[in-house]
Amino acid sequence: MLTDIKCPDCGSHDFFHNKEKGEIICRNCSIVLDESTIDFGRDSRFFEDESDGEYNSRTGAPFDPLVVDNLGTSIGNSADLHKLSGRNKALFQRIKKRQHWTATSFEQNLKTAFGNLKLMAGALNLPQAVEREAAIIYRRCVEKGLTKRSAIEHLVIASLFLASKIHGFPRAMKEFANVAKVDMTVLGKNYKMIMREIGIKINPTNPLDYLTKFASALKLSPKVQTKAVKYIEQMERMGLTSGLSPLSVAASTLYIAAQLEKEKRTQREFAEISGVTETTLRNRCKDLVKALKVRVK
Repeated sequence: MLTDIKCPDCGSHDFFHNKEKGEIICRNCSIVLDESTIDFGRDSRFFEDESDGEYNSRTGAPFDPLVVDNLGTSIGNSADLHKLSGRNKALFQRIKKRQHWTATSFEQNLKTAFGNLKLMAGALNLPQAVEREAAIIYRRCVEKGLTKRSAIEHLVIASLFLASKIHGFPRAMKEFANVAKVDMTVLGKNYKMIMREIGIKINPTNPLDYLTKFASALKLSPKVQTKAVKYIEQMERMGLTSGLSPLSVAASTLYIAAQLEKEKRTQREFAEISGVTETTLRNRCKDLVKALKVRVK
């Protein structure tokens, strides 16, 4: 009984029991006496004909998009099977094989795709939040039947590229294409198809998103980055960034700023870091110097 408990802080016997959080709180001084009480009440059950079943249901763990079957049964792991005798080991291997046969085509597709997804996300050093978002996007692709129109690997890398944009981790499309060993044209087509069929809308990438990455790779000072930011903001006000690649804009403004601050780097270094050609970088710099009226020696 709560009335038998005495508050160690104020000595009060008046408590509030928050059953949802499992907490016992003193009403007088608000001290939390216990935050892990056990609910000994009747367990909730769910029946299909009950309208409020979704609130009372306690079935299963939270949904994880990276897990193929959240309510599936796994028959031991390799470490457990090695502990068994030869006869029992062969028996359980047959059971596992039978269970694999009973998996639906949807589950088999996800197993193959998520294996590739983990490898690609690891190669690109992307956080798990991006990986989970990509898994959700790919699940929607399978539900829409897009796997009949494109290869699994192409949809996986396109989903990962889209997820990185959604979570604000801008990477060049060339990086994703190199990791998946697919042509950039194929990746671009799948990326646009997913956005169109699923109805995902994202804002265009801003050149400012690439500045820190390029400057860090080239070991440029904060002064150079600040000047490059001012140039990009000035270009946006003048409407000069419309239709231009954000990669080329970020690289060219950073190159001009570095030259003005006498931090010499070659155009080849900027081109390699940004993934644009030296010709594109050189032409973009000429246009920006003329538009911004900057003198570069």
